[in-house]
Amino acid sequence: MKKLLDKVVGTFSVVLLAAMVVMALWQVFTRFILNSPSTFTEEFLRFSLIWLTMVGGAYVLGQKKHLAIVFFARKLPQKSQLAVTLLVEAFVILFAVVIMILGGMTAFQNAMGQVSPSLRMPMEYLYLSLPVGGVMFLLYSLLDIAKVFSDRKRAVEHK
Repeated sequence: MKKLLDKVVGTFSVVLLAAMVVMALWQVFTRFILNSPSTFTEEFLRFSLIWLTMVGGAYVLGQKKHLAIVFFARKLPQKSQLAVTLLVEAFVILFAVVIMILGGMTAFQNAMGQVSPSLRMPMEYLYLSLPVGGVMFLLYSLLDIAKVFSDRKRAVEHK
């Protein structure tokens, strides 16, 4: 399950980043070479950056590459380290559900009927990034908890 999620999220992030690079280059070209700046690229880049942050943040969490302060946790006994890990995952789940999913759905509903000025895109597509990112954060966190318990079970079986 995690490998599939990593593949989908990673591919989406790479494609989105590549599209952002192309759009940024187009913006520079139209502004400085054609002396007629593109009207939609700034908005596209802004919205894409929001999506990339939500989806990429979940991917980084799943890869355990996020900022973490583990100095004190590593000084604790093994059982306490497990408790700290589970507590951190519980906070991630709480944040993902309350702020990103529930709050994101509220923002999504409030944005219905609005359109962006340049792209004429429905604004709910922008706000959909919050619940989508929240679901990914939630999935990665639940997968991490499952891994902690399966690793623990394997360690007990090998003793």
